[in-house]
Amino acid sequence: MFSVIVKAIIVALCAYITFSCVNMITNKKIKVAASKELMETGNMLAQEILENSNIMTQYMIYLENHKDIAEDAKKRILTTVVTDYIAKSEYTYDTSDPAYSQVINILYENMKAENQIAKKEVETTAKPVETTVKNNEKNNNKKTRNKAIVPMPKKSGKLYTEKNIGSFKEVINRFYTVTNATTIKESDMPIKQALNKEFKITGNNKKPQILIYHTHSMEDFSNTTKDEDTTIIGVGNRLAQILREQFGYNVIHDKTKYDIVNGKLDRHEAYTQSKAGVKKQLKKYPSISLILDIHRDGVNDGTRLVTEINGKKTAQIMFFNGMSRFKLSGDIDYLKNPYRFENLALVLQMKVNAECYYPGFTRRNYVNAYEYNLSLGKQCMLIEVGAQTNTYQEAKNAAEPLAVLIKKVLGE
Repeated sequence: MFSVIVKAIIVALCAYITFSCVNMITNKKIKVAASKELMETGNMLAQEILENSNIMTQYMIYLENHKDIAEDAKKRILTTVVTDYIAKSEYTYDTSDPAYSQVINILYENMKAENQIAKKEVETTAKPVETTVKNNEKNNNKKTRNKAIVPMPKKSGKLYTEKNIGSFKEVINRFYTVTNATTIKESDMPIKQALNKEFKITGNNKKPQILIYHTHSMEDFSNTTKDEDTTIIGVGNRLAQILREQFGYNVIHDKTKYDIVNGKLDRHEAYTQSKAGVKKQLKKYPSISLILDIHRDGVNDGTRLVTEINGKKTAQIMFFNGMSRFKLSGDIDYLKNPYRFENLALVLQMKVNAECYYPGFTRRNYVNAYEYNLSLGKQCMLIEVGAQTNTYQEAKNAAEPLAVLIKKVLGE
């Protein structure tokens, strides 16, 4: 019964949002582009309502406990539920529009009609156990898909461009932490070229496009259990899920434990082991164009790397660059990286987009001396998600805005 009501709300609310917003646009070309964007926004809002069981549960409980309530009162309650949700969401719609009351009427009439059909089916049809199991599996799969939906952000921070981002020195001072072991020069990352460098996840999803792996697969969080999904691998799981289900990419998630040797934790050769593993994947799937090594950082026990995004506590992330260079002796010959500029430019673009859409989500980009397997490709990133002081849920929540940033920088 609950799902029937929710589906009715979704259909009518999406129709209303798209219809009323598109009518405000007069230019034909703009209308086509805006209509698509508004439809996407409407769908996201609908998904939020679908997932927001608290709101709909209140409505259902009230009706169940007041079965003799008048029809107009039921409509008023439905209006309150939907209007209250819209008012508290990040979206803004004119609920004073006369058409809005008609939307509520449509919602309510559809709900009644669907309820009558559902009741009739329950009274006249005995479902076989096999059918029920299959339907439950479908519902569970649908719930899993819904969990992958992430709202697309509005611009809420500063939009940096080549005109206002400043000089190389200003960019480094504003966005970077460079360790004493290495140096970064303007010739390594000319700002204008870095901002204008085009990055793209290539191919179609018939073949693998993105590889996620973990050099330090055993990195855990403050409340990690024996379940692998509560470690850094769980963050990779969530990131892969969103990239697949919401954005349509073909993603391989390599869960090989490169930091386990003879059954024990040993990270001395982890980067060597993971490089060999990634090379095998790239040889097997040459269509891969984005490589992500997902870690979590180690910080002082009193440090908490937490922000709030979409109403959820979210671990902050940090983009990590390796220069393959010592400050005193210069470039490291045995760790050459022909893609150093591309690595730096990609991370700068990720950082700039994060500042625009998710201010406070990213820490300062970190620059250190070694190579960290970043020579494996032009579009290669090492990303630290939270730290050992974060909960695993905070870290998994961080996969959501991270996936959106990947889409914005490499998919649009």
